[in-house]
Amino acid sequence: MILKTSAQVAAEQPLPLLILDFDGTVCLGDGPVLAYADAVAEQIPEPSRQALREGLAAFLGEDPNAPAYKDGYAAVAALAEGLIEPDGLNRAYAQSRVRLAAGTVEITVPPGLADFLDSLAGVAFRVLLTNAPVTGVAESLAALGLAGSIDLIMPDAGKPAGFSGLLPELLRSKAPHELLSVGDVWSNDIDLPSRHGCVTAYIDRFNHRTGAATLSAPRFELLYDAISGWANHPAVFSSTHQGTSTPSSEKAPL
Repeated sequence: MILKTSAQVAAEQPLPLLILDFDGTVCLGDGPVLAYADAVAEQIPEPSRQALREGLAAFLGEDPNAPAYKDGYAAVAALAEGLIEPDGLNRAYAQSRVRLAAGTVEITVPPGLADFLDSLAGVAFRVLLTNAPVTGVAESLAALGLAGSIDLIMPDAGKPAGFSGLLPELLRSKAPHELLSVGDVWSNDIDLPSRHGCVTAYIDRFNHRTGAATLSAPRFELLYDAISGWANHPAVFSSTHQGTSTPSSEKAPL
C-alpha cells in the first residue's frame, strides 16, 4: 500500500485550493508570540529581559518609532540577537507550542471565520499550511471552533522556501488561478504563489505594503466576500483581478 503525501491528497482534489496560514491568519492574538518571548527571556541574561519585552510590546503596539520586523516571532529573534543561540530559539519556540497545545495561551479567531469557511465546504478544498509544528495546531483549531472547517492540515511547511517544491505539486492538475493563498507574512504566504500566477490575499495587519497581492486588507474578515467570489468562479475572478488589488480599509472588492 502506497501512502499519499498531504500535497498529493490536496492536488488530487477536484475543487479549487484555499491555502490558509495559521498564526496571524486563522489563529489571532499575541499570546503565542508572547509565550515565545517568555521562553526566550528565560534563556537570556536578566538585564536584557526587560528590553526584549519592551521592544516586542512596541512592535506589537505599532509604535511608529519601533523597528519594522516581518512578524512578532522575527521581532523576538532580532531583539534577542547575540544573547541566545539558534538552538535556544528553537527550544523556546517548541516550549511556546506546548503551551499553545495545553490551552494556556490566549488566542482568538477572526470574526465569523467558522461560518465563512463552512460556507466554502464542497466549494473549495480548505488547506491549513503552516510553518508551525503539528503540536498546538489541531488543539487550537478545536478551541477556536474550527476543527470541522479545515479539510487538511499541513504543518512544518518551511515557507517561503518550502513553497518552491510544494506549489508545482499542488498545481499539477490545476490552473494557477485555482489556488488562492491567504496569509499575513508577504514573503512567506504571498510572494511565491504570486510568482506562480496564483491568486493571493494578504492580511496586512501592520500596513507593511511589502509587495503585490491580488487582494489586501488589514483584517481577514474584510476579505471573505472576495474570497467567496474566487471560490465559486476562479477563472472569472482571475480574469477580473489581474495584478495588484488594494482594497479600502473597510472591504475588499469582489
